[in-house]
Amino acid sequence: MALTTHSGFLFFGFMKNMIKKNNLFPSTTVRICISCLLLCGCGGSGSSSREPQEPGSTQPPSFYWEISSPEEQGMDPNKVQEIMEYVLDDDFNTQGLIVVRGNKIVVEEYRGISESTLSGLQSVFSNNDWDFDIDEWRNTWGTRDQYSLVTSWSTAKSFASSLIGIAIEEGFIDSVDQYASTYLPNWTGTDKENSVTIKDILEMRSRLQCPLGGNGGSSIYYQEDQLTPSIERDFNQDLPDNGWVYCNADTMLLGEVLLNATGFDAMEFGERYLFSKIGMTVEWWRDGENKYLTYCCLDTTTRDFARFGLLWLNQGVWQGEQIISSTWIEESLKPAAKVNWSETIEYGYQWYMHEGLNDGEDFLDVFAYGAKGYSTNHITIVPSYDLVIVRNSLYSRNINVGSESVRTGDLDDLDNANYHLTLYPGNLFIRGGQVYLMDSSNIKQFNSEAMVKGFIESLIE
Repeated sequence: MALTTHSGFLFFGFMKNMIKKNNLFPSTTVRICISCLLLCGCGGSGSSSREPQEPGSTQPPSFYWEISSPEEQGMDPNKVQEIMEYVLDDDFNTQGLIVVRGNKIVVEEYRGISESTLSGLQSVFSNNDWDFDIDEWRNTWGTRDQYSLVTSWSTAKSFASSLIGIAIEEGFIDSVDQYASTYLPNWTGTDKENSVTIKDILEMRSRLQCPLGGNGGSSIYYQEDQLTPSIERDFNQDLPDNGWVYCNADTMLLGEVLLNATGFDAMEFGERYLFSKIGMTVEWWRDGENKYLTYCCLDTTTRDFARFGLLWLNQGVWQGEQIISSTWIEESLKPAAKVNWSETIEYGYQWYMHEGLNDGEDFLDVFAYGAKGYSTNHITIVPSYDLVIVRNSLYSRNINVGSESVRTGDLDDLDNANYHLTLYPGNLFIRGGQVYLMDSSNIKQFNSEAMVKGFIESLIE
């Protein structure tokens, strides 16, 4: 059954020529969701407020997750089990799920691709006379555990924002009110020099044109050099001064701001001031020009994403050390604009704030905020209930050129390219701009608000 693409599936448009008839196997076919919410990178030279130096603090003591149970944390185990069954439904392609409460892991589950999804894919391929090797698919996607890598997609934007906050706290950058041109020398002498602040970029209100190609300007993901087109954009004259447009190219600029302000690229700065502090092991993808994709593409484990969520839940403090300023956290969560798809979700410094949660049936009046990425790769924090909830989709790294995490190669020739693949959280398959149901049932799509709402309600008497 083929469904004509509608607005809810616009982000799949760029898949148009990715899956070629009679040449389909996991290294090429799981092109299902190749980098659909594609995101940004880093760069060159510029001015710095301070000479780069080693952090003054010593290496923090090792952190080991403590394991608890729903009952010990005041959660109804039956309700927890019910929502876990929803999240881990065969059709939703969840790779990792973690719930943290009381600084302890309360829920932790991992899985690979389900046999029902494999069967559904086989049916779609057969109905369309496409080749399908079920054993290769099973081998590629079949087993996952706590050590398996997942990817961030746009969740990385919240990491990039955090690094800007740390750079301000450390004295490398004066404030978010500085013009971004201070650290983007290519803007000097242009109409952008005294028009776009760092804050404008953080809030997605630069008013610069967003490259075409689906949600958030995903077309930059296809380019060897992703920074230059992000820098060279002109103003979008159709936007008001306070216009909000979600754009990967904006966040790509933050990596260049960071580099020119501190002397460190995003990965170096992150390792010195954030990742090593909280025990995260990270691989951050670069473009073909060696610029870090600060809008996306940070690979780690679900457990390590939970560390980042716990850091924010605890107001930037990790084992007694203030890693991110609590003032920065407060400023980051001040609403700058409502998103254009929800009346209850607002946007701050690369974070989403929920003024309530809706599972499609009932509304729960609660504040939650999160880092959100394509394919429902989410880190959600609910301060009033002491919760961190992390959900990641099934992920496969495809490194066919060299051995490093560099996004390179023509995506029409995937056997000679490096790229990301995540499976869509629902019973859908996408090819050539069309959406196919993998079985005869109704469309199923994962509802992240239902997940968060369910775990909260397990705590409510």
